[in-house]
Amino acid sequence: MKLQKKMKHSNLLVKLLSILIKWGFISCGILFKNDPDFADDIFHGPEKFQYDPTKLPVIGKTTEQELLGMYHSPWLRMTFKKPIVKEIMGRKFEIKKIIAYVNYVTAPLPNGGYIGMDYLYFHVFFDKDGIVQQYIVDHSIKEVANRNSPWIPGKFSNIKDKKHWKDGDYWPESVVDGTCYWAQRRDRKKYRQSEQIECRYWDAVPVY
Repeated sequence: MKLQKKMKHSNLLVKLLSILIKWGFISCGILFKNDPDFADDIFHGPEKFQYDPTKLPVIGKTTEQELLGMYHSPWLRMTFKKPIVKEIMGRKFEIKKIIAYVNYVTAPLPNGGYIGMDYLYFHVFFDKDGIVQQYIVDHSIKEVANRNSPWIPGKFSNIKDKKHWKDGDYWPESVVDGTCYWAQRRDRKKYRQSEQIECRYWDAVPVY
């Protein structure tokens, strides 16, 4: 009888462990599941973009595929399910997709470590038809490899006025628009500290 009881307990433990393991795999699958609606979007791509001022998109004409033919491997690609209306550098238009490239140049410091010396951000904005509506070349340099040396506009920058931009913005209110981007994604819990998010354009979708 004791042996039978032990065997029953063992079988129950085995079943319980099997259930827990299965639930563990399911939970991990949910946690690491990607939102298929944004499968082509990219974050933290290559950071050694070779900018060519003679190869620029034509507003109202250049397509996404033509841009990718000129410049491969974006640093960033963001898609909005519903286009958002923006005014950037005096031009008002709808944004469906943003593709960006960056180039970071650093220099060694005398006492060790490195410091940024030449940063270039190239953001291109597309409408729902995949046509370029605007682009920003944000180029900043330091003349001296010193932590206290100020950033000044580089020769490639096409931004004439940044007075309405906040610190850290890649384009006017880019942080706000970025928050709304994540509100669309059901897998945002993988990328953000909290699944709770507010967006002025639309309600946040439930997470996985």
